[in-house]
Amino acid sequence: MNNAVLTQEDLVVTRDSLGAPTALSKEYVNEWIVTELLFQEAERRGVPDAPAFQAQLENTRKRLAVAALLQQEVYGAVDTAGIPDEAIAAAFTAAGDAYALREDVVQATLVLFRDREAASSFRTTVLKGTAWDEALRRVIATPSGASQIVRTADHRYFTRTTLYPEELWRLARSLPREEVSFPLRAADGYYILRVHQSFRQGELPPLDYVRAEVREHLLMDARRQKYDDFIRTLRERHTVDIRDAAADSGAVQE
Repeated sequence: MNNAVLTQEDLVVTRDSLGAPTALSKEYVNEWIVTELLFQEAERRGVPDAPAFQAQLENTRKRLAVAALLQQEVYGAVDTAGIPDEAIAAAFTAAGDAYALREDVVQATLVLFRDREAASSFRTTVLKGTAWDEALRRVIATPSGASQIVRTADHRYFTRTTLYPEELWRLARSLPREEVSFPLRAADGYYILRVHQSFRQGELPPLDYVRAEVREHLLMDARRQKYDDFIRTLRERHTVDIRDAAADSGAVQE
């Protein structure tokens, strides 16, 4: 368009689910043309040369440079260092009730079968003494059995919003620990459920449940400390001269 050219090398190649490059869409080309039309019109009117635009451009340049510097010197160094498991455990212990549950939680294992007969057969196998994992392995080992399985979850933590349908959540809240449930009919099949642990709102959960949250809090603290140390180093390296035009007291130095 005029002197602007869009080439194959300029494109950000997107890929489909198989990893093959997708064809160039007309929408992408049209968006590029519209952007160029607007930009060239802005140039024709002198918008990029206006003082206000130049000020915005300089502010954007500063923000990008500062963000890149902080990522390099502060955040990147902290995030790649990692948080030891011992530090996470110590922080969880020291937090008291800070990580108390805001809703009920269960830790459960489940399998969703397409047919009731397959679900009942699996339940009977487990009740006769076969370990859950072994019974599931036997089902998956045959093509007909594998086709019956819709969904599995192993020792996952669930809340009311993540364990659905509602009947399944009610079953989980009432099922005795480690007991194998009867086949629960749902719209998408039949569930077999086993609850390992159950926690009420206000109780402290196990560390595994909040490990990611504790780790993120420690990362935030480490980033904040690293930032403060970096700013302190910069302040020691430079002299800051603050002048108040409304006062005659002269410059204030840091």
